[in-house]
Amino acid sequence: MTVLETRGLHLAYDRREIVRDLSLRLPEGRVTIIVGANGSGKSTLLRGLSRLLPPRAGTVLLDGTDIHRLRGKELARRLGLLPQTPIAPDGVTVRELVSRGRFPHQGLFQQWRPEDDSAVASALAATGTEDLSHRLLEELSGGQRQRVWIAMALAQQTEVLLLDEPTTYLDVTHQLEVLDVVRDLNRQRGTTVAIVLHDLHLAARYADHLIAVRDGEIFAQGTPDEVITVETVREVFSLEARIETDPVTATPMVLPVGRDRRTPDPERISAPERTTGTERTEHTPDIDPADEREHHDQRDEHDPQEGPMNTAVTTQDQFVTTQDHLVPALDHSAMLAFDLRVVARRELGPSLVRMTFAGADLEHFGTNSHPLDLRIKLIIPGPAATADHFATVRPDAMLDPEIHADWYRRWLQIDVEDRGWMRTYTVRDQRAACHPGNLSDLPEIDIDFVLHLEPEEIPGSGVAARWARDAKVGDTISMLGPNRHLVGPDYGGIEFRPGTARTVLLVGDETAVPAIGSILEALPASISGHALLEVPDGADQQRIPTHSGVQVTWLARGDRPHGELLDAAVRELMSENAQAFRDTGDEVAHAGPAGSHTGAADGAAGGAADEAAGPEELEDVDIDATILWETTTGHGSFYAWLAGEAGVIKTLRRHLVSELGLDRKQVSFMGYWRHGRPEN
Repeated sequence: MTVLETRGLHLAYDRREIVRDLSLRLPEGRVTIIVGANGSGKSTLLRGLSRLLPPRAGTVLLDGTDIHRLRGKELARRLGLLPQTPIAPDGVTVRELVSRGRFPHQGLFQQWRPEDDSAVASALAATGTEDLSHRLLEELSGGQRQRVWIAMALAQQTEVLLLDEPTTYLDVTHQLEVLDVVRDLNRQRGTTVAIVLHDLHLAARYADHLIAVRDGEIFAQGTPDEVITVETVREVFSLEARIETDPVTATPMVLPVGRDRRTPDPERISAPERTTGTERTEHTPDIDPADEREHHDQRDEHDPQEGPMNTAVTTQDQFVTTQDHLVPALDHSAMLAFDLRVVARRELGPSLVRMTFAGADLEHFGTNSHPLDLRIKLIIPGPAATADHFATVRPDAMLDPEIHADWYRRWLQIDVEDRGWMRTYTVRDQRAACHPGNLSDLPEIDIDFVLHLEPEEIPGSGVAARWARDAKVGDTISMLGPNRHLVGPDYGGIEFRPGTARTVLLVGDETAVPAIGSILEALPASISGHALLEVPDGADQQRIPTHSGVQVTWLARGDRPHGELLDAAVRELMSENAQAFRDTGDEVAHAGPAGSHTGAADGAAGGAADEAAGPEELEDVDIDATILWETTTGHGSFYAWLAGEAGVIKTLRRHLVSELGLDRKQVSFMGYWRHGRPEN
């Protein structure tokens, strides 16, 4: 059996150490459950075990080999990870998703094999999802979706499986259902399983081996009877409790005493059922991409096509409304304004700086999914601000729905010295309150700034870069971003939508590094491909953890023209693989997993038509007059995402589509900024 162990492991986020000198060995062929209070380091430990978080010191060994020396696909064939919030591809069926578990066992263009079909069928049967195989993932309940994700992990056929809080957001029935599937997998296949759980009762019921973590160290480990004691619960969870025997399973059961210290009547004790965290979701477009970007991953507010998020903001000094017409912003506006405070500043290189922002209102921010390349707006404060011009869309505010839609035009009418400047950035990371990587007790986000500054200061240009250059801990700023109560993963501010693709190409300059870094950290092991990143200086390179098989290549520009290295690298890479990518639809039709929507006949016909038509002629985009922004949901098994300086991206767009003949449905192009064009 495969052995996963750590020796003297230290894990940290920036300068904050979370896991300290931890050594453990997961018992082979057993179910190990890791418990601990919020911020204790249990999820961080799982990230370290899965190679998502590189150690500051110590090692993680898989059968005696440092996992950081293993290639992505080699590791994925031996160790599987189901994160807490896996990303569901758009429009994918259950069978298609489960089939992704087989990709670590294939080469870049290897044909689908009978053993792959067998593995998928076995995984569907083991999780009781056979009858769901042709349904779309988004049609399923929370418990069904979680079983499907586990089925994908089973199809991967690893000997070690790591799961990070797989019962989160599930009601008690589905929690038991999911854990029963995992335990059956362990009993029938002998898979070594490690699970992070919050619920002590469930941990005691399902664990063969229990590990209690406190302050990044192992406080106790052993059987549930050995670990679940009054002392352990008090020391690890700061909770006074009685320990009784579960009358159903004969495992330890924790009964909190509570503030009044009364012992509850055993006959009235029942497991509290959790309601599924279903939020209202509506698709609300984000700020139109056709607005200018400063040369630092930020865009100008003056584009006439701009219609930011089509949501409610009114300046309180411009309108008179009656209380009868007001509604809560939290229930009505898909965009909210958040107060942020700088809690950390970290230089990533000569050209990049990471700001960590905290704010209590961030509990309402997000899309209920991984941020990927999520765009937000920062409001760079003006020197003569007179009021909070976004007061009506603060999370606790009331707004008038009859006038909110016209907020952007009205905001532009305010003197710029008063209203400030609106700039677009990418959320590099998002963490809930009490996350072990947080520097505060509040929810936090990271935003990376590019520090290219003009030799001479031009009014209205470079304002965000100068703000980032001078910002210090304690400074405040406002941000416009999605209201997680009203939007979901289909939010318009996210452009990375690979669909059913299993091979990706990510291309960008320094302004796209934050988005590509976030995407790479979210990709599962089933995704392969290449990421090409051009940065000004070799010292701007970063180590980006990813569980995927995507190979990351950094290109240090130095004194060369902007985009020269990126253009050459893309052409060299595609010269070897363009034909395979262009014929992806035909390849999937003939060789893809059973259940694919694309039939063989349709694929052959499409391939013949494409061959006859030849490369597509693209309409010319005047990048000095408008913004190059063309995004799509992936079509086929290959998807490319390119972002950066508009001139470079336009050239690559012509090469990929017009010269190589790639389907435009396979490629998203984003001109983040335009060289030599100052902001208005």
